[in-house]
Amino acid sequence: MTDNPRPEWAKRLQAERVARSWSQATMAKQLWAAAGVTPTPTQVKSLARQIRGYENGKRPREWAAPYAQVFGLPEDDLFAVAGPPALDALPMLLRAPSSPTTADLSRLPPIERVEGMLRRLYRLEAEFGGDELCAVVADQVEFAAALFGSSALTADLQQRLHVAMAGLTQIAGWLAIDANRHGDVGRHLSATVYAAHEIGDLGLAAHAMGYMSLHFLYRDEARQALSLAATASTLAAAAGTPKTRAILHDRTARAHARLGQADACLRHLDLADAEYAAPAAAGEPQWLGYVSEVEIAAQRGACLLDLAKAHPAMAHQAVESLQNVVAQVEAAEPDHQRDLAHYRTRLASAHLLQGEPARAAQVAETAYETTLQIGSARVAERFEELMTSFEPYEDVPEVRDMVATVKGR
Repeated sequence: MTDNPRPEWAKRLQAERVARSWSQATMAKQLWAAAGVTPTPTQVKSLARQIRGYENGKRPREWAAPYAQVFGLPEDDLFAVAGPPALDALPMLLRAPSSPTTADLSRLPPIERVEGMLRRLYRLEAEFGGDELCAVVADQVEFAAALFGSSALTADLQQRLHVAMAGLTQIAGWLAIDANRHGDVGRHLSATVYAAHEIGDLGLAAHAMGYMSLHFLYRDEARQALSLAATASTLAAAAGTPKTRAILHDRTARAHARLGQADACLRHLDLADAEYAAPAAAGEPQWLGYVSEVEIAAQRGACLLDLAKAHPAMAHQAVESLQNVVAQVEAAEPDHQRDLAHYRTRLASAHLLQGEPARAAQVAETAYETTLQIGSARVAERFEELMTSFEPYEDVPEVRDMVATVKGR
């Protein structure tokens, strides 16, 4: 809970947009169209920034009527304190009553429906990034947590709620990592580990610890990341599926790479490849849906990039690996804009390490175009770090032109 919670109408604006799978940039274009204006790219970008404020509780005022027109709702209903019923497509995800009642419990969707909503969340997260969804998931986590205090909670429903909470808090933790909301990560993922133990799913507990490891890695605390990843891998060796073990070997490899430990890193990458190639377990959990051939290849590319910083002779391997990853995503998952932006940013960094600033600038400009379409503070931060890396090469024409393009947006 916060001292100044978002008003219901602000949550509704975000809910209506997310239900349509629109980014904030797309929402801005829709509003301009409703206003009868063909906007410039600068106007779209400016309004997209304002939309973030509207969804956090700043009243849209001059955009209220266009909002109502775009969503096909009466303006009074859209901006009412209580508002219309929750969206049919995501009834539990987008609704967060302040206190549960017996009626709330009786209407709680079966776990299959909750899992369906989580699958939708994973798809949206892959396309738009954590910035877009953090508040939506946090509202649902709050609602589910409140239900545990109800006297109408049966043992069967309590088990179902633990399963739902495990899934919700895990994705909330990952979204917080992607949005650089570091203060929320530990709270959500600790809840996942607790819920996973309550339902006896030690593989899920290990997977959540893998996310904790990644959280420390992104904060440049590689030794803590390694300790968590190693502990998670040990747990998964006894209780995890092949995909769980594969991704946790990758988490361990990432920490070794950040520490410049090439032999240990490459050993765990090979173990990850072997686990991924093993026969899949029956009914792999939905939270492992992102663990694909592309993801395994991407983790190798990320490791090789970090290793190249300590071992420059490995830069060509990083370039080759990351080029392959970008090509795979473009062919198999072109709607995963967040991943494309991230992997292109890594590829540009690898070209710099290989001493190819002109080629790096070309890739960086493409990465930047993709970055504008998503909401991932993590990816935006990586791109800012890349831009800093270009400073020694500003006399290269391609770099100079790219920097001018980026600064001109």
